[in-house]
Amino acid sequence: MTLGLEEENFLEVAVAAIPRISEIIAAYPAEHRAGAFQVAERNYFEAAQNFGCTEESAQTWVSEVMRGVRTQVDRQGIDHQNLNALLLKLTRSA
Repeated sequence: MTLGLEEENFLEVAVAAIPRISEIIAAYPAEHRAGAFQVAERNYFEAAQNFGCTEESAQTWVSEVMRGVRTQVDRQGIDHQNLNALLLKLTRSA
């Protein structure tokens, strides 16, 4: 699939923002993350349209970007759990 300039520009900015957006969402309590994901998706969609993407391409690329955000949030949750387990182990052995 050949990307138009608008899509390339949007994807460059959107992908670069994934680490920060996922960090922000991961900081929310689990019960509030669904809403945070919805806000992020809506903002990404608006950004894609502001970059000049068609509605159809915006939806396609936002879905892909959000998959990346969700993956990063999941990884951060696993990392956080591993750090907590290590801290617990270290404090018990001290």
